Amino acid sequence: MSVWQAAWGMALAALVQLQGAPPPQPVMEGSSRTVYTTPSDGDTPVLLLKTSGGLPVRLLIDTGASRSMVSQELVQRLQLKTKALPSGNFALAGAGSDCPTDPPRQAVLPMLRLGELKIRELAVLVMPKLGVPPGTDGVLGASALRQLPLLIDPKQKQLRFDQQLTLQSAPADAVRIPLRWRDHVPLLHVSDQNGDETSALLDTGAEAVFIAVSLAQRLSPQSPPSGVEIQGFCGSEFAIERIFSGLSVGNLSLEKSPAIVTRNRILKDLNVEAIIGQPLLKKRRQLWFLNRPDPLLLLW
Repeated sequence: MSVWQAAWGMALAALVQLQGAPPPQPVMEGSSRTVYTTPSDGDTPVLLLKTSGGLPVRLLIDTGASRSMVSQELVQRLQLKTKALPSGNFALAGAGSDCPTDPPRQAVLPMLRLGELKIRELAVLVMPKLGVPPGTDGVLGASALRQLPLLIDPKQKQLRFDQQLTLQSAPADAVRIPLRWRDHVPLLHVSDQNGDETSALLDTGAEAVFIAVSLAQRLSPQSPPSGVEIQGFCGSEFAIERIFSGLSVGNLSLEKSPAIVTRNRILKDLNVEAIIGQPLLKKRRQLWFLNRPDPLLLLW
């Protein structure tokens, strides 16, 4: 029997399904080197952007969200106009057991600055419930992160958007992780203890590793199960957490990282068996090339 404990796993994966055109991409001009913060109980980078009038907008870097999303409070603070999505045009899958069925509204944020970087025409969904950490206004989703190469240094808590970043910006021994797109979010391969590969979502907004029951059955448990409560875009849900051996990304092992076993529908919708988040990323420098035709992540 599981022992339920007061533990939380933040999972900001959000698969937004909208009929019609793919997610709109903003215009990014210039480059930026800046420091970032993290939530009090997590490692996901949080950017402090500012409007031309100097108003702060705090957004999490979230590759697991197919669209950029903000809170209603931010819309009110910036006095933005919104418009409705057509009825029947929206579906959301994410962590939690209470995904909203009513469509969110749409808005376009004013021009935002991050150092010398200007972000224009950032289209966002205004969510009635937005399961982000306190003090943040929303997420900068994968569709926005496809514009420029991105370097994240968790040790220094520094971040750089810059077209001048190249493969040579990383050391020669950096681990190369090929990525691919599915439903506008990046996927990678992970291996089980038999060396068999399966697909996983690579999610900077996930503070844990999440695995399907089918993958858990192909790994070796190394600890008793305990209960956790997961918080995400769709509220909260209960799941089982335990340490497994046998899970890896390339030659990088995730054996010492607890994994949360979940039946959340986002795994089925994406046809993946895992969500790989900050346990892989938080202690490694990351060079993201989501702007390439063949997206790539380098870790060292």
